[in-house]
Amino acid sequence: MPLPRFDRLPADTRAAILAVARAHFARDGKDAASFNQIIAEAGISKTSAYHYFDGKDDLFGAVLADAAVRTLTALGPWTEVATADELWEQLVAGTTRMAAHLREHPDDRAVLAGQPLSDDGSWVRDLVSNGLAIGLIAPAPGAELVTVATMGVIGALDSWALDHPHASDHALADTLVLFLARLWAANPAPTANPAPTANPAPTGKPGAAAKPGAAINPGPAANPGS
Repeated sequence: MPLPRFDRLPADTRAAILAVARAHFARDGKDAASFNQIIAEAGISKTSAYHYFDGKDDLFGAVLADAAVRTLTALGPWTEVATADELWEQLVAGTTRMAAHLREHPDDRAVLAGQPLSDDGSWVRDLVSNGLAIGLIAPAPGAELVTVATMGVIGALDSWALDHPHASDHALADTLVLFLARLWAANPAPTANPAPTANPAPTGKPGAAAKPGAAINPGPAANPGS
């Protein structure tokens, strides 16, 4: 991460340096990008550059963190809801905003591809806590494990989406809903010789699955709660 002197620069100066570096890393990749070319285009001397960063890896870390913040800002904070329909709607809306940001900012997408896109986990914890409170998520095996598993599902889909820029926003959102509905289903069937079941009632209450799309490649409807 950048050295303290970089953090003391004016915000617009920091943003300008990171924008130049982001463009180089997005175009050339981390390994091929030239640290000397980046700092020259940013208008800072090599001496000054080493007051701000330990080297190219350090600069890339700063660009990566900035791209993650920009993308997660598009997601927005989790707002507590009272019903399963409202939870799914907020999840779809947030996922769609993130996908739109990455489509409109291809340099962020290129930098983040292959890298973990995560905050401190508070967004997912709030999501799971809300789902437990309204009975959408089964209380067993426990909030901590469900949170970790939910982070894994979201992280896997984030990584896939970053590597597939042409996937539609609606398909990504519906697929996330489908995966999480399967993960969270309250009172799941026993694992030993489970009997085949028809599609469960889409009530969002304990003992029933939520309202996901019908397939991994869902149709154009993006509102799973309808």
